[in-house]
Amino acid sequence: MGFFKSLMSVISTDGKTGTPFKLDKNHTVYYKGKGVTNEDAAHVGGYYRGYGLFTDTNQSDIQIFSENANDPIQVGHIIAGKSVSPESETVYKDAASGLQELFPGRVITVCLMDTKLNILKKL
Repeated sequence: MGFFKSLMSVISTDGKTGTPFKLDKNHTVYYKGKGVTNEDAAHVGGYYRGYGLFTDTNQSDIQIFSENANDPIQVGHIIAGKSVSPESETVYKDAASGLQELFPGRVITVCLMDTKLNILKKL
């Protein structure tokens, strides 16, 4: 997984990834657009830690994106392969639905993204 982190560090400078918020050594929340902030990224990272998706034994990153305040928020789960199991998809989608408390009144969409941040699938 060290290669994955190195890759994310490189592409985070291209503007496509967004600004990184390092929750810890294994988890980064990238935030992009005028509709999400560093504070939002910190809250999302804390939420995912509490939900159990960000643990001390796994390594994963996500990107939150919103063009402007009050616009929909896209939560992208960055995965190493081209797909995940249906069970994992359900976990990602269910976890993201709880973000509604952090962003009341905003539409939240969930997707799977590859390491180049191309959307593989909307959930």
